Amino acid sequence: MKLTKARIWQFNSGGLSPVLLELTTDSGITGLGEAGVAYGLGSATAAPMIQEMVQKHLSGGIDPMPTERIWTEIYDTSFWAKGGGPFFFAGLSAVEQALIDIKARALNVPVYELLGGRVRDMLRCYSNGWYFGAKSDDDLPGMAEATVRDGYNAIKFYPFVTILPTGRLKHPVRRGTDAPDIVPRALKNLAAVRSAVGDDVEIMVDLASALAPDDTIRFCREADRYGLSFVEEPCEPGDIQTLRKIADAIPQRLAVGERLYTRYGFRNLLESRCVDILQPDIGNTGGILEARKIAAMGEAYSLKVQPHICASPLSTAIGMHFSASIPNFYFQEHFPYWDRIDGYRQVLKNPVEATVTNGTMPVSDAPGYGVELDHAALSDCLFQEINL
Repeated sequence: MKLTKARIWQFNSGGLSPVLLELTTDSGITGLGEAGVAYGLGSATAAPMIQEMVQKHLSGGIDPMPTERIWTEIYDTSFWAKGGGPFFFAGLSAVEQALIDIKARALNVPVYELLGGRVRDMLRCYSNGWYFGAKSDDDLPGMAEATVRDGYNAIKFYPFVTILPTGRLKHPVRRGTDAPDIVPRALKNLAAVRSAVGDDVEIMVDLASALAPDDTIRFCREADRYGLSFVEEPCEPGDIQTLRKIADAIPQRLAVGERLYTRYGFRNLLESRCVDILQPDIGNTGGILEARKIAAMGEAYSLKVQPHICASPLSTAIGMHFSASIPNFYFQEHFPYWDRIDGYRQVLKNPVEATVTNGTMPVSDAPGYGVELDHAALSDCLFQEINL
């Protein structure tokens, strides 16, 4: 079996800009991958990065099966991979994911079988994006309550963001120093959400590395009365000393990892022992096998692991296989309300989001990632088609 073609799509979908890869073989088997930089800036960089990787490393009748050999060839010969950042590893992640999908489909097994097999049949999800469509802080309690009525008993949100009149979110700039009310306002919103959902619903907050450490500590200490399950990204990614300072000063568990890359990027974090939950993003940490290695490293430190997911529905399906295969799985991140945002584009014929009931995702046993691209939905956003 040889690779014969690659297609890369880049498109807007509501508040996201996903980049997808499809690899095709001479036997007709295809594999899918996604670069995990669909939010913020970066998709316009990730798409040509994938193109360059594919043209340089997957051309000339390459066998897609030896994934590890291909991954290490790209990593060791690209120079910028070592010490590299999100755009390189987003590209590599998409390539690796697509190769793994091909292998699983060729063997007629779900991807989780290539990761050690399925540890669990159902995945507990927390709802992110439940606030989509809010026009002001006043809308949050009612929307949180509605999410619980939809069957979710765990929700996550961003307490420091400003909700714009358009419904979009704006994260703080300059450590929030231009907004002296940022911590009191965040605590007020958190109190209102907790009151709306009651004491039995888990609430998590993503701080997005937004504030200075002293304000982060002040917020977390005062927020303890509201029973937070974990605090995500409390400081700059990779700043172990500040993470230690915060971990020693607050009562909540810390979740970190969406902006760390490969097992090498997680090593110092693990050795610091100042994190409780690892959150590798499969779309930018090097791929699903790399994320599986990170999870195994976390298991040696008795840590929980949950994939960070914020991209197209393909990323959800890939995350499902990862989560199903790891013994130290904690939560599956899930965005059930993307379609509230104008311009949302559904790119899968069979998204796994549709299978979630009462906050629980059943693990599919279909071959590969178990999902199919809706090529018609992508007909106007082909970035590049490459004959290999």
